[in-house]
Amino acid sequence: MPASRRRTATKLLRLYPEELAHITARAQAYGLTPARFIREAALGPRPKTWHHREADRVIRALARIGRSLEHIARLTRPGLSAAVAKHLADLRAEYHALVRQLMRNGGQGSRRSSQ
Repeated sequence: MPASRRRTATKLLRLYPEELAHITARAQAYGLTPARFIREAALGPRPKTWHHREADRVIRALARIGRSLEHIARLTRPGLSAAVAKHLADLRAEYHALVRQLMRNGGQGSRRSSQ
C-alpha cells in the first residue's frame, strides 16, 4: 500500500465497555492501538507484536552477560577459591532469575515472536 494513501472510510462498531477494555488491553500487549489491533485481527491471521528497541537492547545485553558468566564458570577451577565459586553461583542464579522474569513478562509487549 502506498505511503501517501490514507484511510478515509469509517465503520461504527458498538461494544460493551468491558469488551472495549478487553480489546484495548490486548492491543496494548501487542504495542498497537485498539483500531490497528481490530483492523489487523480482522484482515490478517494474527496481529504481530511490535518490536521494542529498548527491550531488544536489554535482551542482547543480558545475553552477553550470560555468556560471560558461563565462560567464567567454565574457567573457574573447583579448588581456586570457594568464595569466588559461591559468588559466581549467586550471580548466575540472579541472572537466570532475571531472564525467567523477563520471559514471563515478555507477553506484555516485548516479546519477539507472534502470539
